Amino acid sequence: MKIAITGEKGFIGIHLTQYFRNILKYEVIELGRDYLDQLSKVKELDWLIHGAFIQRHKDPDTLIALNRKLTSETIKCLTDNDLKCNIAFLSSLQEDLDNPYGQAKKEAKIALNDYCTSVSKAFISFKLPNSFGVYAVPDKTSFVATFCYNLHNDLPIEFNKNKVKLVSINDVLPIIGHLKQSEILYQETSVDEIYRLLQHFHEINQSHKFPELKTKFELDLYQTYLSYINYKI
Repeated sequence: MKIAITGEKGFIGIHLTQYFRNILKYEVIELGRDYLDQLSKVKELDWLIHGAFIQRHKDPDTLIALNRKLTSETIKCLTDNDLKCNIAFLSSLQEDLDNPYGQAKKEAKIALNDYCTSVSKAFISFKLPNSFGVYAVPDKTSFVATFCYNLHNDLPIEFNKNKVKLVSINDVLPIIGHLKQSEILYQETSVDEIYRLLQHFHEINQSHKFPELKTKFELDLYQTYLSYINYKI
């Protein structure tokens, strides 16, 4: 099976590339950051995993407009090159919220679904929670990565009590890899609870002991914490 992933150089994209290629043994066509140029050269494709998206912009209207343009250009690229493929869209739980990013995700989901219907191909969409794991970039990709990096480097940490829906990237990969519509389960917690847990891991680690891990979620979080011991920005 031939797979291509937009946003392949991002946190989730890196993991998906390795999972499809090394675990599922699929052929993964590398598109790079300028994915539209490379996608236009692809002649045959079974699934496009569409994760490329603009997450932040100081102007909400511009954020929506830029993502509309990105979605439109992706569909145009597929149409102009007669590349009919199934699409798995990496959406977000925020599509159910009244904010610019969520609105942009929802609009992209509808447009991509309409395209797949028009060419008689399958469309699936995954509402991703906040994901954490190795390769997440501190101060950019994940607050968990930021906390882990700062703890290991004795940097100050700012946190709040906001509720957050978290999932380990290790739990996301097999669900997306199945390429069937499915819900991604998550742990509902708070930012300060995650901070306290990571701080506990850090104190235990400094005493050269192993923490008591009560759940798989805590194990995944601890392994993520350890992965930033020698991390360099």
